Amino acid sequence: MISEVEIPLLGKWIQLGVMLVVGCGTAGCARWGRVVQRVDPDVVRRDAITAIKAGIGFKQNPAVRVQAVEALETSGLEEAPTWIRAALLDEHPGVRFAGCVAVGRMRDRSAELRLRDCVEDDDANVRVAAIFALHRIGFTEFTGRLATYLLEHDDAKVRRNAALVLGFMNEPSAVKILAQAMRDADAGVRQHALEAMAKLGNREARQELTFMANAGVGSEEVFAINALIATGDPIYRDTFLYKLDTAEHIETRLASARGLGLLGSPIGYDVVVKSLETDLSPRDEPNDSPDAQALRVRLLALGALGAMGREEGLRYCVRLMSDPSDPRIQLAAAKGTLEILSAPRHTP
Repeated sequence: MISEVEIPLLGKWIQLGVMLVVGCGTAGCARWGRVVQRVDPDVVRRDAITAIKAGIGFKQNPAVRVQAVEALETSGLEEAPTWIRAALLDEHPGVRFAGCVAVGRMRDRSAELRLRDCVEDDDANVRVAAIFALHRIGFTEFTGRLATYLLEHDDAKVRRNAALVLGFMNEPSAVKILAQAMRDADAGVRQHALEAMAKLGNREARQELTFMANAGVGSEEVFAINALIATGDPIYRDTFLYKLDTAEHIETRLASARGLGLLGSPIGYDVVVKSLETDLSPRDEPNDSPDAQALRVRLLALGALGAMGREEGLRYCVRLMSDPSDPRIQLAAAKGTLEILSAPRHTP
């Protein structure tokens, strides 16, 4: 839904509080260094917030603004709702869509008037997200339209997004509508509908995702693992462990590490660190460039570090947050930083 354009740098906004770093002998450690003093949590938190706020106003690429909205939603910042509401007025429909979804997931009733404007948006994707958000804050007069968007709209992207938001609504009755979308000609619609049904507790959908996670097809494995993570069900811990140990593709292993981290297990930490300290050997696959693979691996690794909440993971987040080569990585690192800093610390 969001077209890529040239990506300038966020780095000029970042002045990170990184402490003294020295090498430690191995290739990976020489590249990343060893932190010999602790980072200052207050400084690092401030810089992570600065990076996210810079992203929300990043005019050069709407994909960066979308990512910043998603980071704000989970940031826990007091001012996050205000910044997200501003996204509802963004010039790009993808950002307005992300803003509506975030407002709905946060149940921000202060956004009602802007959401009602978005229900009349020129872009059908934005209208879908606005209907979802209004439903979540208690206004259901438009909710019935979502089934029409899912089952009848000409644009597959709109149908995909209708399935997506239905999965966020916590309404098990939506499973019957989503099941009809499993006959859609578009594979993306079927995947979104399957994930939504799994979120809503449908046993058959969860069984299908478990099968996909073990099917050995890299892209489908990552999708299935992430969809199982979204259910929040600890029953899939063994699936994540198995894929962490056996998956051929590093993306699957990183997604599994994130799933385990969200369940309170840091067992995949070494896999994540290795993926960051070792140069990627790209696969020769059509329509999947080495640059795209490298970006995906870093984003998945940073997501896993944030999920694990291990304090030693901060050095990787901090280093990547200060690297101005790609603002998408900076934002993911900033999000991971806030997640690690907010993770509970256990006193021995």
